[in-house]
Amino acid sequence: MTMTSPVDHLNELPPIPRRTPQPRVRTGRYLLALVTLLMIANAVIGERGLVALFKTSQEHSQLRQAIETLHDENRQLNEYVEALTAEPRLLENEARQELGMIKAGEQVFLIQTISETPVQPPQENLARTSGFPPQTRTDRETMGQ
Repeated sequence: MTMTSPVDHLNELPPIPRRTPQPRVRTGRYLLALVTLLMIANAVIGERGLVALFKTSQEHSQLRQAIETLHDENRQLNEYVEALTAEPRLLENEARQELGMIKAGEQVFLIQTISETPVQPPQENLARTSGFPPQTRTDRETMGQ
């Protein structure tokens, strides 16, 4: 009897099948990564993303400030209306200044002021009034020769 070792039988066995990469698994991972990336991008820059939220927050604060300004102006105008109704002299003064109204029996005099700016005669008139004709460049050149 001969003794055979178990290693001798290994050559007779069929080869071990190699594991080949499955493209569907890689494609699935890439697809999952792409979808995740798109969802993150949409969350940041989408129509309801962080950038839009930041812009909306700025607009909200600007509108709130404009509303506060309008409330202050409205309060001042209401105080002015109350003062006009409570004080007849103030109402009369406003009617005189803004609308040009006068009381019965009063007369209005309009006074116009005229500015006193001296008018300088043109250079030609000065030469004519001095008794000499105005000199031109050619006259000056001929005088120098």
